[in-house]
Amino acid sequence: MHKIILIATIFITSFGYAQSEKIIIKSDQLNEDNYLKADDFYLTHYLYIDLFLRENLFPMASTEDVSSILKAIKTYVSADTPLEIEIEKPGDRNYLIKMSILKTKDGNELLVAYTNWNSKKRLFEKNIDIKNDSYTRWYFLNANKMTYRKDMSNKNDYSIMSKPDLANAYLFDELPENDNKINNTLDDILKEKGLNISDKIMANLVLLKHHIFLRDHSNVIKQTEYLNALFKEHASESDLRGLEMAFRATEFQIELMK
Repeated sequence: MHKIILIATIFITSFGYAQSEKIIIKSDQLNEDNYLKADDFYLTHYLYIDLFLRENLFPMASTEDVSSILKAIKTYVSADTPLEIEIEKPGDRNYLIKMSILKTKDGNELLVAYTNWNSKKRLFEKNIDIKNDSYTRWYFLNANKMTYRKDMSNKNDYSIMSKPDLANAYLFDELPENDNKINNTLDDILKEKGLNISDKIMANLVLLKHHIFLRDHSNVIKQTEYLNALFKEHASESDLRGLEMAFRATEFQIELMK
């Protein structure tokens, strides 16, 4: 008990504001060294969606809670030191997350998130058990890039993708040279006549993500206002709900990036 309190106290002091009392950060040692070099854009995009929204794991988390956890992950997780996070939640069992960096035989580095959520049984187990259907996500690390395994370029056929999907793939794959293709791809889409509203919103959502990635704060504000207006204009179209959910998650990401 004393160890957990000490760790939580160190964590609060390190980041200058109090973490939620419902979150406990645990590790054998806390050496602050900013081990994880991935750009905050990828951390806030992937880890907020995958560890809080997906599977409805903890959607009620505040921006302060999520930010505290992500900063701890970035600062303390290394190949030698995994980080354990316990989030108090309604119900019999808390939400457990274990973050580790693994090195593969071919020299790649992976950031792996293990949880105690059993995807098949749709419940939180008492402990994390990677052999027992525990929900797990892993990402390739390459300099400041962080790429979910299914977003890797060798897992996708870019030649058959729609242009909105292609722009999104360029933004999130592991290839730095593809970052330079995003703007032209989006420009081509948005110049098309008769573009359907779904593709129009998708392209503008990727454009917003790109502005966030570039830290283009002025255009982030303009693009957010534009997308809000588009969703309001087409509020009666139920097939846009998935895109609107993605947009709301992006608005949350914008707050995390401040």
